[in-house]
Amino acid sequence: MLNKFLKTTLIVILMSLGLSANAAPKDTGLYLSFEQRLAVTYALMASGETTEQQEKTLDRGIKYFQAVSQKPVQEIEVKSFNEFLAAFRGQWPDTQSVNLDLDLIEKDGPRPMHIFRATSYRVQRQIDDYIDWQLDQLKSIAEKAAGGKEALVSPLIMSRAMAMLNKSSEGHKALKHMFLQNSDKLFQGHLKEFDRIGEKIATSGLASTQDPAVKIVMQTMLSEYFARLSLNSKKLIVSSFLGGDLRVGDMQKFEVMVQNSGPQLQKLLQIVARQGDLSPEMTTVFKRLEDAVRPVPYRQVEELLKAERQNYEFVYFEQKALGVGTMAQVHRAKILFNGRRQDVVVRFIKPDIEMRVQEDSRILKEVAEILDANPELIKSGMPKISPLVSDVTATVTAELSQEDTVARQKFAATRYNQEVFMETPDHKNVIEFHVPEIYPPVGSKTKLMVQEMVLGQKLDKEAKQWNDVAPQLKQGVVEALVRLWGTETLFGEGFYHSDLHQGNFLVQFGDEKIRVNLLDFGMGGKITRELQENLLLLETALTLRDAKLIGQTLWDISSKSANAVTEAKFKSLVSAKVKLGFKTKEDASADEWTKWALNNGLRLPYDFININRGLTILKKLLEDSGSKKDLTQIMSKVAIQRPRQTISTLVGKDRLSTLELIESGRRAFLSRPLPPAPKPSVKMSCSQVFN
Repeated sequence: MLNKFLKTTLIVILMSLGLSANAAPKDTGLYLSFEQRLAVTYALMASGETTEQQEKTLDRGIKYFQAVSQKPVQEIEVKSFNEFLAAFRGQWPDTQSVNLDLDLIEKDGPRPMHIFRATSYRVQRQIDDYIDWQLDQLKSIAEKAAGGKEALVSPLIMSRAMAMLNKSSEGHKALKHMFLQNSDKLFQGHLKEFDRIGEKIATSGLASTQDPAVKIVMQTMLSEYFARLSLNSKKLIVSSFLGGDLRVGDMQKFEVMVQNSGPQLQKLLQIVARQGDLSPEMTTVFKRLEDAVRPVPYRQVEELLKAERQNYEFVYFEQKALGVGTMAQVHRAKILFNGRRQDVVVRFIKPDIEMRVQEDSRILKEVAEILDANPELIKSGMPKISPLVSDVTATVTAELSQEDTVARQKFAATRYNQEVFMETPDHKNVIEFHVPEIYPPVGSKTKLMVQEMVLGQKLDKEAKQWNDVAPQLKQGVVEALVRLWGTETLFGEGFYHSDLHQGNFLVQFGDEKIRVNLLDFGMGGKITRELQENLLLLETALTLRDAKLIGQTLWDISSKSANAVTEAKFKSLVSAKVKLGFKTKEDASADEWTKWALNNGLRLPYDFININRGLTILKKLLEDSGSKKDLTQIMSKVAIQRPRQTISTLVGKDRLSTLELIESGRRAFLSRPLPPAPKPSVKMSCSQVFN
């Protein structure tokens, strides 16, 4: 069996260096068996390590397969080819660590070798043909990788090598050396392949209509990011690839890379997916990150649940994840709470995600420095990337604290749980906004966030289902959501949710009311009264085109000690920009001025950047819903409905005169609206990507 292990490993190692053999059987990919993948994984773990560590890893593999050889071969009866393929490939742990995968496999003990028998002659023929074809493919590719030489895969040479291994320590040492040499070839070959794919996708996947500056950013980001990953992270990518169809194309390989990247890059790519000008294939890969990120395997979840027995009494826990995000994962469950069964959703931060956050922080900081020194980007006026990387890292780091998320959600329930009236031309109804209740643990400390299970679907799906009854349901819900958000952020207690994309709220249409359940408060916060006032003042100043007021407000919002420009210089730059005039809606938007301020040396606080991110998502929701209203119109109406508070904020504190306030209202509602920016202009900005 040991003989077979080493022979199989060397074949598969060489096979993995180049995948260009004959076509696979129809509708069937080229997959490694469980034993083949395990053999290659030991080789993968040994690669790049010290000589001592390589020896230990190889000895682990030899010990495991020696134990396998002592077990009787197990005959497995299958009813279909798919059942065979699942058993052939086996259950792989698929954790976020290759070493942990091996630990768990070894903990389970050696799996006996399998022989597959089918009840159907047709299925048995399929199985036999596939096994023969798979072995031929591996041998063929191994020979090509070895330059046409059969030495390393010849049964005769392998049997002689095994004889040396069994008879003398010198033979054992020589065979180990050959094994380790090929393991390094395996790893380095895949790294070159993935580096090539990252650069190729970045170049070809971005459409020619994309803004040139943004194209440079994404090309640099994708090509430099993967090259800078740690050894363990690179091994995870290779291991994930070896667990799938070995004959997939570049875009599928790229998706493997993306699924195994860190949380900051994944969040960046989620935002990219919401922009235009990407190929359909690339958009699909990025959008899948919103609800199909690589899950934490249930084996790890079980360990987490065992540690929580003193906090929650689970009577049911669904093994398949209900949703997987970049930072957290959720499952359906039932608990006993105050003597009653409650349907709940359980959320937890992914184990060891902190290490990936730290790694991404290091990598993106290095890449940002490269981009900030790029002459073409400097010439284009693109905002500096380094401050934006700091902001996205701060956002992700904030999500690491589940306690803070729980606190935000509890507070949100006091602000967002309310009913509003929705009236569209074809339908009138009440919208009930609802934040799920949190079930506290029995103890004081927990890694779980257990909350009320709520029903509903994504807005697009629910709107399509009820289109005949309420054709403008999508528009009505989004406009009400934006009003709720603006009212609370600007005029309430200052609480905001900065990630209200469609994956973070569920809609349930009913005759009596429409329920909108608001989810995932990992990103958000509560702003000060001073920032509330400055946000109102900035919007008013932009409406008035008042250079003095714009400059002063942005300066007041900024983190003054961290600014890279003096107050006098910044205000003179504002005056010069205002003199150029506002030709489009974008010229007069707070988002545009925020990007411009960052580019001209202002350091803006985390909450302000996070609110801008939330506004960008709400703006996109409005556009996608078909609403004819924009953010400024909705927010202005919210302000007018609270005249006393608005006047107190803007006039009562000597920010504006009464006449100026009246003039801002007149301009907002009576003046001719500015046109949108022309289609060929920038549709995605770096700050949108990182915010």
